[in-house]
Amino acid sequence: MNIRTDRYEWRVGNGDRREYLPLARALDIPPLVGQILWQRGVRKPEDGARFLNPSMEHVSPPSGLTDMDRAAARIAQARDRGEHVLVFGDYDADGITGAALLSRALRRFGLREVDTGLPRRLEEGYGLAPVHVDTAAKAGVDLIITVDNGTTAYAAAEAAAQAGVDLIITDHHQLGGELPPAFAVINPQRESAEHPCRNLAGVGVALKLAWALTGEPHDLDLAALGTVADIVPLTGENRDIVAAGLEAMNRAPRLGLDALAAAAGLRKGPRTARQLAFQLGPRINAGGRLGDGRAGLDLLLTDDPTEARTLAKELGAANEERRAIEQDMLDDALAELDETFTPGQRSIVLSRRSWHPGVIGIVASRVQRRYYRPAVLIALGEDGMGRGSARSIAGFDIAGALRECAGHLEGFGGHHQAAGMRLAEAEISAFRDSFEARAAQALPSGDLRPVLEADVHASLSEIDARLIANLQRLEPCGHGNPAPILVAQGCHALPNSIRELRNGHMRMAARQEGAVLQCVGFGLASLIPALQAAESVDLAFTPSFNEWRGETTIQLELKDVRCESPAAVCR
Repeated sequence: MNIRTDRYEWRVGNGDRREYLPLARALDIPPLVGQILWQRGVRKPEDGARFLNPSMEHVSPPSGLTDMDRAAARIAQARDRGEHVLVFGDYDADGITGAALLSRALRRFGLREVDTGLPRRLEEGYGLAPVHVDTAAKAGVDLIITVDNGTTAYAAAEAAAQAGVDLIITDHHQLGGELPPAFAVINPQRESAEHPCRNLAGVGVALKLAWALTGEPHDLDLAALGTVADIVPLTGENRDIVAAGLEAMNRAPRLGLDALAAAAGLRKGPRTARQLAFQLGPRINAGGRLGDGRAGLDLLLTDDPTEARTLAKELGAANEERRAIEQDMLDDALAELDETFTPGQRSIVLSRRSWHPGVIGIVASRVQRRYYRPAVLIALGEDGMGRGSARSIAGFDIAGALRECAGHLEGFGGHHQAAGMRLAEAEISAFRDSFEARAAQALPSGDLRPVLEADVHASLSEIDARLIANLQRLEPCGHGNPAPILVAQGCHALPNSIRELRNGHMRMAARQEGAVLQCVGFGLASLIPALQAAESVDLAFTPSFNEWRGETTIQLELKDVRCESPAAVCR
């Protein structure tokens, strides 16, 4: 069923009660939750039990990945020989958490000389390069192990071979054709599409290697943080890893993450996937965006409370600086689009010399959300080269589009929804035309409108404590397993209850027949005039418990509202 609004196109799932009711009864869950599971592909009670009870017991053994046993044997040899090993990560939260996890595992495995390295984003760009290999060889490194990079590091692999340094690659990015000439390449993209590890983050691959070495998975809190921060699908093994990592984080908080949470203003209590995504992950990322990510890596490795507080404060300051830079860049981009954007164009490609290459990915995401077009932002350097970040919309494979535009690029890599690239300033115009042609071919003509995917229709009288408790069993939620959205039609916003909160938020009470529930709308204060005039409203929301001053109540977190009144259209 489709419902049109000015903000979104709503798509609400429909289910056949004859299909999902037996599933709900078998699992002893409310019918609405059974319908949600059914619509997310769960058909059998045993599959539902696995979904509702994520656990490391469901995770496949490390040996299921190609080259895993070969890599583990080489690392065992390095331990026995007393060799010097370098773990080389990436400057984002996935690569940083993965480097911390693997370096800790190597020491636990018995290696004595273990260094960690990260590329400097602004000076060196992404991934292992020949200069890193040369520096490592001069320092006496015998074995380099990458984390979250290396799949396309052909020149670095050749340099390692010439220097007599063995190279083990652990990564999860798409293959670039032939594999680099490394001793081992562990990458889930080498496996079949049905392989349970196919969607692992870089830290997940590092976890598998660490597990192969030590016999059990350790540092699951780091694996959870990196997995959530890298926005890989929270389904299958990723969901098991994140659930186990949150449990470990809540059971025995890591010193560095505790300091980071305190610096972020988070209260003591259980951590959630949402906090990892929006509070902790961005702070780990901030150091890498503006520098080399070393502060985040040191924070995850330190056992010194004073150092942890200092590093957490440093990352908090970097995050604030990042936000200010981001806002300035967004203002620039929107000002240009106000003058140049036409509704018929299918993509957006913008470039500027003043833009910060470490922040363009975030701004590209915000431009994509504002205009709902695949967006590429390019930061130009004084050397005539540009570094770009691309963010996509549903139905458009942005990494595939870049492959088709490769003749204009010096290099690129990424996923279906996000990618990065390097290109000469002189190629930008031709790239823009080529990219637009690919987008026009893949995307429909007419108005492109973001879709709000809602799970089920519900009445407000069905929203009770048992339902919410069972909806919470769908956690951890995130990309690929979003928090459930319910739709209630024909409600009434109680006029005296509607009020604006700080920072563009709003509150109100909604009534449907005899049921009245409190609602909060984050960033939805602009809807207040329409809500006050509306005869009835349809609500898209996620129900939750709200704890305030020791009292727990039910609250609907509004995602969107449709107003039923000729004089009031919610925008």
